[in-house]
This record gives sequence, C-alpha cells and structure tokens, in this order.
Amino acid sequence: MLATGSLEFDDKKDGDVLVQERDVGGHTVSGGEVEIDEAYLAAPRFSRFYRSVLCQMILLGLISFVGNSMSSAISNLGGGGLSSPFLSNLATSLNYVGSFLVTSIGGPLLNKMGIKYMCAIAGLAFPLNGSAYYTTVKYDSAHWTQVYLLVAKFLNGIALGFTYVAETTAMLSYPYLEDRGYYLGIWSAMQNTGAVFGGAINFGTNYARANSGGVSDSTYLVFTALEATGPFWGLLLSPTKWVRRHDGSKVGYQAGEPWKVELKALYAHVRTKRTALMFFPAVYSFFYGGVYGTYLSQHFSVRARALSTLITPAVTIVIVLFYGRFVLDNNRLTVKQRAYIAVGLCVVFQAAGFIWTGIEYGKYGSGKATLDYKTTPSAWAKAWIPYLIIFSTGYWTQLCCYWILGTFSTDVKNAARTGGLFRAMEVIGQAISYGINSKSSDIRIPFYINCAIFAIAIPCFYGLIQMVPEKPADHDDVVDADAVTQAVVQAKLEGVNGPGA
Repeated sequence: MLATGSLEFDDKKDGDVLVQERDVGGHTVSGGEVEIDEAYLAAPRFSRFYRSVLCQMILLGLISFVGNSMSSAISNLGGGGLSSPFLSNLATSLNYVGSFLVTSIGGPLLNKMGIKYMCAIAGLAFPLNGSAYYTTVKYDSAHWTQVYLLVAKFLNGIALGFTYVAETTAMLSYPYLEDRGYYLGIWSAMQNTGAVFGGAINFGTNYARANSGGVSDSTYLVFTALEATGPFWGLLLSPTKWVRRHDGSKVGYQAGEPWKVELKALYAHVRTKRTALMFFPAVYSFFYGGVYGTYLSQHFSVRARALSTLITPAVTIVIVLFYGRFVLDNNRLTVKQRAYIAVGLCVVFQAAGFIWTGIEYGKYGSGKATLDYKTTPSAWAKAWIPYLIIFSTGYWTQLCCYWILGTFSTDVKNAARTGGLFRAMEVIGQAISYGINSKSSDIRIPFYINCAIFAIAIPCFYGLIQMVPEKPADHDDVVDADAVTQAVVQAKLEGVNGPGA
C-alpha cells in the first residue's frame, strides 16, 4: 500500500501478474510476465506521477540539463570559448578519459549503487567544469589555471561517467519497447533544452563580438551556478524498485550481486558478437564533437559561434522528438523495419553533412577564417549548414543505438551492463576525437578520420539489426541465456513425461 508520508509502496504486497501481451494506448505490448502494482494504481495522482517513468525521464533530463548540457554548451562554442581551441580540446579529451574509467565498469557500479545515488554523487562535480573555464578566461590562461582546467575536466568526466551509465540504464529498461522512442525523444529534447539555454547565455553575452578569439568570462558564471544544482535533481529520483510504468507494471529489478559475480557477468557481455558490432557505431556516435568544435572555432566569429550554440540545439529538439515518436515508435512496422529506417535516415543525413563539409574544407583548407552572419552572410551560411546537419542528426545516431540495444532485453542489470559498455565505447571515441584535435596540425586530418569511422560503422549497424529480436527478453539475455534454455528444456520434458519423471 502507499505510505502517504514517505511516498513509498509496500513491496511485500503481491501484485497481479500480467502475462505476455496487453493493449496499451491502442497498441499491443509484448513481453514476459509483468507484475502489476495495484497499490500504485490506487494512489493519489501526484504519487503516481512521482514514481512514473515519465517523471524519471524528466528528472534525468534535468540532470543532463545542468550537467552534460552545460558542458556541451561550452564545448559547442568551439574550443570551449577560449581564444585557441587546443587547450580546451586536450582538457575535453581528459574529460572523456575520466568518463571511460567509470563507464567501463559502469554495469557493476550501477547494480551496486543504483541510478539515484550515482546521479546525486555525480552532481557534486558538475560545477568544476564551468569554474575551470571561468578562471582560465579570467586570469588569461595563467599556468595554474591551465592545470586547474585539465584536472577539473578529468574529475568532471568521472562524474559524467556516472550519469552516462545511469541515464542509459534507465532509457533501456524503464519504458516498454513500444514507447521507448517517445521517452528517448523527451530525454534528448531536455538535454538540448539545456544547450538552448546555454546558447542563449552565450549569445546574450557575446552578440556584439564580430571578431575571433575567446568569449566573455561572465558567460561561465551562469553555467557554474546551474551546474551547482546537480545533486538536488539526483536526490529527487525514485529508486528503481519504486518506479512504475503507466499501466502499473514494475520495472524488472533485483538487488546487486557480489562484485565477483558482477564482473563475471560484465565479461560475458564483453565477449559477445553484439558488443563487438556495437563498437564502431558507439565510437562514431559522438566522434564529431571534437572535429566540428574545432571546425567552428577555426572558421567563425565569436558571435557566430555563440549563435550556433543557440540555434543548433533548438533544431535538434524538434527533430529528435519527431524521430523518437514517428520513426522509433512507429508500431505499424516490425522492429527490424523500424531499425533499418532509423539507421538509414542517420546514414543519409550524416553522409550529406560530410560531403558538404569536405567541399567547404576545399575552399578554406586548414587555414583560419572569421565568417560572420552579418559581415559575410552567404559564406557563413554555406559553411555553417553542414555543421548544423552533423550536430543535429548526430543525436539520431545515439538514440538509434540506444533503441536497438534496448530491443534485446528489458532487464535492469542487462541494461546497466550493455549501457555501460556502450557509453565506454562512446567516450573512447570522444576522447580520441578531442585528443587528435588538441594539436595545431592540419585540422582536416581528424575530419578524414571521422569519415572513415562513419564508413566502418555502417556495416556494423547492419549486423546489429540482423540480430534484433521481435520481442525483448525479460532477463539478461547474455548471462542468463543458458539457464533459461535449460529451464525451457526441463519444462518440455516435464510436459512429456510428467513432473518428477
């Protein structure tokens, strides 16, 4: 029953069991046995909303808003808004090294700590990001500020690694497969709403600056203040065992296993063909960040870069909501058909963006320009539109990866292990991307590498789609596969010979 003072449900009460297929919102949802919490359905409206998947997605979006979004808004200025992008690119590379250290063992960590506390602890380090850029700009890149920037970004990367694993696990396990595109779209839209907000700050403090160079130091103070709210949003999350879907069903949850068991299970996931095929799509998904951040920094004025941080996420919000609702959640199509269409859209738009960027690099080479929407509007538009295409549709790639991985299982532990590995591979790509962009050699070389990884990722996507099942398992389909197979065989034998035969 619901305890109104603590907003908790009695976990000892057995709920009804809903089996196999049910009608939800006009379409059929398939899966294994699902326990329905009648106490939740009878609870007051606010209590139901607070424990709902939708509320958790909103809170995770807010955490992303003040964490990753603020970090991205600074990065999207091109070189972190500094007068030269190379120090910022090195710091950002260290940021993703820190994230990798966490995400590589993210599954076991999350299964021991839980989504709520991983996010709350991570939020403590969010303000390091904005404060480090502020001191670097304020004190004109003095030696101690450069050291602080590098150390702060590394620690911030560890914190973001916690949130990467937590939010990915929630995305893969909380919603039903048939609704997952909608919730992915909400989360991504909220993440980009943070970037829009950050872009408005950037543009508001730098709109008069038509020259190249760094942005105003006051820009970073607002970012730092917002980042400081991170722990608050994390503590508002509900523990996984209390989260309920809209039909009252519980999210599959079990207490964490001993570390030895968790690490063994993680290793089992590492060895699968699915993980191998996932590598290049994951590395590619955000590889463009460092490449196109440098492209923006080296070719556009301060206010043009600031305007870009406002317009790009605004466009992204619209297209990710469309993509999630009308492509990933298009239940008139089979799961594989949706996967092929989703990947096909990513490939077409990303390829177009790369070709267009190549044409622009042919004009400017590896040199520096100061393109501006007022002083050189035509040249600015031609050079900036491919940036917009790559950045906005790049989120499609990540949502597509999440959605495909979520088709295999709805189990929280499976989601933590799969999601942690995916984010580890993703941050490897980002660390490499920003690392190779931290030197002032020919800036076209990282672009060529980006194109090569894109080409390799396409057949990997095809291989992943070939493995997609029509119905997700309700257990860890890697770790528990043998046990499930044995149970099915035993059940069939008992059906033929009778129990105890």
